[in-house]
Amino acid sequence: MSTRKSPLYAALAIVISLIVLASGAAKLYRGLNNLSSAGIDPKVGSLLKESDAAIEEANRKLATVIPLFQELLGEFDTLGVAAFRSEKGVVCAKLSEQFASISDHFQEATNAIMEATKFEIDKKTTDFLIARSKSYELAAKANKQNIDIIRATLDESVVDTDSIVQKILAIAKSRDADQKAADEATAASDAILKRS
Repeated sequence: MSTRKSPLYAALAIVISLIVLASGAAKLYRGLNNLSSAGIDPKVGSLLKESDAAIEEANRKLATVIPLFQELLGEFDTLGVAAFRSEKGVVCAKLSEQFASISDHFQEATNAIMEATKFEIDKKTTDFLIARSKSYELAAKANKQNIDIIRATLDESVVDTDSIVQKILAIAKSRDADQKAADEATAASDAILKRS
């Protein structure tokens, strides 16, 4: 029995990671709603609402792009390298644009939060916001790495399937480490909210 991992296995492993990424993103903005109504400066509240809106948009797009990404990776496995590259360039470009947009939304949320920390707010809120912004920033980075995965499928300098799969798995490992760190930053920010 061979222990060789097929490209399909690699694709499924990546998709599972993306589902975790989406569920992690869904819980990123919840704590901010508690703070935005806590009698803080209206400008801070406005920045937090801006951050919330960016996260909601990122989550909406993630829900759309994940099944398409899963389908694309499945097609890479079934079509083979040459056919995939000749037939799926446009789809790859569109998905890359979506992941770039999602990453931008996470970065917008990070920027809004960091701007809010410049105002006079209590230490607990500041600590929460800094931890939460780290989570968003790491989620932005993770989504950029999804673009790198797509690029790996199209990289003309790599022609054999096994090498492409290894490249994809290396990128996915780095991305998953960033997502895990984002989830840990989210948990840390949630713990800050629970402090008395």
